[in-house]
Amino acid sequence: MDLWDREGGGGPTDEAFGKGGLQEEASDGETVGKRKLCEGTSSPKPSRDSRSSSVSASALQPTPLPFPELRLVGGPSRCRGRLEVMHSGSWGSVCDDDWDVVDANVVCRQLGCGLALPVPRPLAFGQGRGPIFLDNVECRGQEASLSECGSRGWGVHNCFHYEDVAVLCDEFLHTQPPTRKVLTSVAPATTLQNGKGEGSVRLVGGAGPCQGRVEILHGGLWGTVCDDDWGLPDAAVVCRQLGCGTALAATTNAFFGYGTGHILLDNVHCEGGEPRLAACQSLGWGVHNCGHHEDAGALCAVLGPPTFTAPPSLATKEDWAWRTEPAGEEPTFPAARGSPVSTATGVGALPSRDTTRFTTAAWASGKKSGRLRLVGGPSPCRGRVEVLYAGGWGTVCDDDWDFADARVACREAGCGPALGATGLGHFGYGRGPVLLDNVGCTGTEARLSDCFHLGWGQHNCGHHEDAGALCAGHLRLASGSHRCEGRVELFLGQRWGTVCDDAWDLRAAIVLCRQLGCGQALAAPGEAHFGPGRGPILLDNVKCRGDESTLLLCSHIRWDVHNCDHSEDASVLCQPL
Repeated sequence: MDLWDREGGGGPTDEAFGKGGLQEEASDGETVGKRKLCEGTSSPKPSRDSRSSSVSASALQPTPLPFPELRLVGGPSRCRGRLEVMHSGSWGSVCDDDWDVVDANVVCRQLGCGLALPVPRPLAFGQGRGPIFLDNVECRGQEASLSECGSRGWGVHNCFHYEDVAVLCDEFLHTQPPTRKVLTSVAPATTLQNGKGEGSVRLVGGAGPCQGRVEILHGGLWGTVCDDDWGLPDAAVVCRQLGCGTALAATTNAFFGYGTGHILLDNVHCEGGEPRLAACQSLGWGVHNCGHHEDAGALCAVLGPPTFTAPPSLATKEDWAWRTEPAGEEPTFPAARGSPVSTATGVGALPSRDTTRFTTAAWASGKKSGRLRLVGGPSPCRGRVEVLYAGGWGTVCDDDWDFADARVACREAGCGPALGATGLGHFGYGRGPVLLDNVGCTGTEARLSDCFHLGWGQHNCGHHEDAGALCAGHLRLASGSHRCEGRVELFLGQRWGTVCDDAWDLRAAIVLCRQLGCGQALAAPGEAHFGPGRGPILLDNVKCRGDESTLLLCSHIRWDVHNCDHSEDASVLCQPL
């Protein structure tokens, strides 16, 4: 299924949503939302298990091209744009029939561009020219290249260029290709999925119980896992075993700090569907050739305790939080370093990749004076837009919702620049009143409520039309004269913090400048060159090779561990584009 039809059955007509398709601003970001078809309606799309309604199962065979060439064109970077594939010396486009985020993930991984963002609206990056090479592409998600996915075959399609596929990748969440060595043994199955028994797992050293260094219990002792061959399918098993939703990234090189004690597993090979890590192939308990500088980690979609309960339909306090917090107080996010995490059931676990409904919420601006928050997403800066009115939180309808509106929402939430705008309850259905409809921002307003709208509580919408926003959020340069220079600040655990200048050098600046879409790295000054920051010092002894896709893949001491003060805040100067 695709993004627009996943919430069950056929999609609503365009007339039910006002203008229908959302607007897109190609220079800064992309709009994700309603699908606008020539016929004026969106038709139901078959599930992954029943796609053969339009193409017979026997026709969906892997495309026989051993080393396909891909590119994304017409977008703001090489990781965002209209998809084109090379065949017989010519470039051609791909039709969007049956295309979804699972297929897009294969493209992003093949291009070295991290994870796929939600599928953008049709023609987000214009129409292609020339041949249409592929149609009805069907990937399972673990393929190393698009050529391994099913399709009708080269040049067989029933499409026009207004159906050209576009792909958005998020380089912040780096993944590894699913290429593995042939392994020799399988660890014995365990009786408990997770807890305190043999084969239990935990994540330690991160900002919460659902991210950190992977540790596994064997023979009554906790030990680490070596990162040889560690990849996203392995992390997916760990996240599932912990009840922490889907895996966002598999980390290596002791990303969450060095462990202690035994290294219990090496060359782990999971297919991704195993119920526990101990059921995956490995070299055997205690067999390895590693040091703790190679400890593996995982980052899961649930960033806090996976036991969230949704807020009441009309809250009586200005803020709501995790179940473990008193109503009306700011939530805390326990580090749970070294503590086993039991398996979550019910509302805490995220659904599979074949749905887009999230039941877990993350704190956004979170302050009692705030009037906007983003909830239901994988981070506090990506989620469903909710606004505060008359003491209660409510949602925003996606009629006329576009990138300019998302820009204002991101700014108000303190989440940096906007990456995209979503519709159709992409981050889950809200509860309580729909407070705003037909929002029309210019993009410069300080608050969403300053933009044009029909009036508080005036709407013709349901929660299946809840609007959302994707914000950059996790990284910024502060106090510079332009966006490509300043003090390095990261957003982690619902707070902005700085980076210490110990070991900071030009290679780290190269990674940062590239990650921020700036030009060449000019300098990497320390000693609070752009003034001392405030808040926590989140990273110290950051050491980059220079080829990492994000600063968070460079080696560093464990989060929040440092011997610095703000007089040592690290900075970067990049060439502005």
